Amino acid sequence: MSKFKNYSVLAAAFIVSVVIFSTAVLLSTNGRYFFSSQNSDISVTGSASMDFTSDLVVWEGEFKKHEMDLKEAYGLIKNDKKVIREFLISKGVSEGDFSFLAIGIQQKFRTENHFNSEGDLVDRESIPDGYELSQRIKINSTEIDLVERISNEVTELIEQDVFISSFSPKYFYTRLGELKIEMIRRAAEDGVLRATTAVEGGRASLGGLLETSIGVFQILGANSNDSFSWGGTLNTHHKHKTAFVNVKQRYEVE
Repeated sequence: MSKFKNYSVLAAAFIVSVVIFSTAVLLSTNGRYFFSSQNSDISVTGSASMDFTSDLVVWEGEFKKHEMDLKEAYGLIKNDKKVIREFLISKGVSEGDFSFLAIGIQQKFRTENHFNSEGDLVDRESIPDGYELSQRIKINSTEIDLVERISNEVTELIEQDVFISSFSPKYFYTRLGELKIEMIRRAAEDGVLRATTAVEGGRASLGGLLETSIGVFQILGANSNDSFSWGGTLNTHHKHKTAFVNVKQRYEVE
């Protein structure tokens, strides 16, 4: 009789455990599935990633002249501008692909220290030291290889007394909108597959879509150390990139 009571207790405990399990949260090993039989719905997160290559490059360089006389500095920087234009055209850059930005003018000063007979500093005087004029050149082009080469070769103009600094090119993709639409579609399909797999594995069927939301896009440099951010990431320093997006969905379970 005591054995029968023990079996009854075990059977009751087993039934209770089944009931608890049937109303509990069910998660996949990667935490992407959420199933509740009480609410008769399932929430999933579909994801998609795509590799692509930039089709637009933006490069900037800056050249400067420092002279005591403002007009003389202006004349020299105009000559530098002419030399740079001729250089770019000779390399095959279309005039419609580059532009010169406004000239910046900054008056320079130097500090002169005054000492007494005992060598103690008694005064500092700020003395005008001419003018520094600076101007930037900007290229927007689809000829990525050409612009990359120019960004490396333009400093050769130093031999012609054109002191120009070259900045790293920035890379963009002009069809990013189309790419995002395709990625959303793939991520949504991935979510449907995940939900269907989870539900059918529990001998149920997937019902209608109750709710969906699209996460932020993460565009990272291919094989880079970029990281995801809450507001989304947009890498412009790499020509080759990888884009990621998640789509959250909630379905009825029938």
